[in-house]
Amino acid sequence: MKQLKVMQEHTEQHLDKLAKKTIMLASVKSPSVDFTASVMKQIEQVSTSKSMTYKPLISKYGWFAIIVILIGISGLMMLGNFQDSTWLNTIDYNLISNNKVTDALSGIKFSKTLMYAIGFFGLVFFIQIPLMKHLINKRLEF
Repeated sequence: MKQLKVMQEHTEQHLDKLAKKTIMLASVKSPSVDFTASVMKQIEQVSTSKSMTYKPLISKYGWFAIIVILIGISGLMMLGNFQDSTWLNTIDYNLISNNKVTDALSGIKFSKTLMYAIGFFGLVFFIQIPLMKHLINKRLEF
């Protein structure tokens, strides 16, 4: 046991001497004179070239087209005469109303409390969208 302790001390002394010798041989390196300027120049290039810009998924022209199409279809349905149309009569609407899914879901009854909760959360969701958009726009401004 005593011999093991002596060997550990001898190993530690040897490692200590090796570490001191390595540190003495290694010289202290200092950066070049224009090191800070070159680093700042690279940072400026990165920050200006990869700036984040907001680009919406649907452009204003796209939203305008969607709204015009929906208004056009709504107006056509309200003002048009589709009772004599033959192509509407050929569609089989029983597929929509008479199937296993609608039969299974028709027996579900929701309480008034649940309906109020769903309505409230829907209202809060649609209030939250403009608030989040405003917050994101403020973060993107510099």
